[in-house]
Amino acid sequence: MSTTSLDLHSTPKRRLSVPGRHTAPPRPLTDSELTTLLRIADCLIPASGENPAASDADEYLRYLNLALAARADVFDAVLSAIDKAAGLHGDDLRAEIKRMWAEDKFTFDPLSSILAGAYFMTPQVKALIGYPGQHRDAAGFEDAANELDTGILDPVLERGHFYVSANGE
Repeated sequence: MSTTSLDLHSTPKRRLSVPGRHTAPPRPLTDSELTTLLRIADCLIPASGENPAASDADEYLRYLNLALAARADVFDAVLSAIDKAAGLHGDDLRAEIKRMWAEDKFTFDPLSSILAGAYFMTPQVKALIGYPGQHRDAAGFEDAANELDTGILDPVLERGHFYVSANGE
């Protein structure tokens, strides 16, 4: 084996198919950064009816840290947004968020998905929207056996096979 070839056996921690799972952000947010991030979250997700504002949702900080960890790849973009919004309140903060949305999707998209994702992960919000969480709902044996009877496969059967061999036959 040449020295330039990839030796998968000597690098057991290397993951080729998916990134590693992170359970903590790259670094903890400072108190100032967290305060600004929560202001941004509340601006994007204000209280409405029985739905709490983002920072008021039960366990929001726990799920925010989990979302920041899961998207560690865009942590710097979140820090950039925090920096741009530091010291802004009310209409000035809303204007900055709108500007970010219009002109800086690289920052706004991950920021908003992290903040909203953390909100919708909280048990309180999941209960308010009636989301039961992920669960398996596998087809029963009889359901699978009845696919021909239900007609769900009729278009596939009518089309016929589309196998093409390696030599084009």
